Amino acid sequence: MSEALTFASESELIVRYVVAGGERAALIHFPLVSSFRFGSPNDEALGGHPLAKFGLKPYCVHRVENSPWIADLEQQNSVHPRHNKVRFMESKAHYIFTFQDSVLECIVNEGQWTPRVRTFDDALVARREWRDLIAQLTGDQEDF
Repeated sequence: MSEALTFASESELIVRYVVAGGERAALIHFPLVSSFRFGSPNDEALGGHPLAKFGLKPYCVHRVENSPWIADLEQQNSVHPRHNKVRFMESKAHYIFTFQDSVLECIVNEGQWTPRVRTFDDALVARREWRDLIAQLTGDQEDF
């Protein structure tokens, strides 16, 4: 997996990346994202990631069970006067995308906000779909 692009608003995250030698592409839309981070480590330093000892592999998409990041977010939110741990945790999912030059991690709410995953045999078609999706979300017709 390589050539990752992200677009995020306060509530949504869209990821596009090229796979399989540069001709195939994936486009993932998370309609309700709680938090995300994108950057280091790259594939050569992935062993330094805190979850590497649990089987984190390069060039893959992982779903983290019993996520320490989700637990941290829940702890931070626990000071809210109407915090409900069960409700906070029930639909959270932690995904990790390991690319050649970066890692994307996101905490998303699933349930009624199911992520939409699409794959394309042509990276150019994925690029057009990427642009159209961002234009729908922003009301903007610029080329992204």
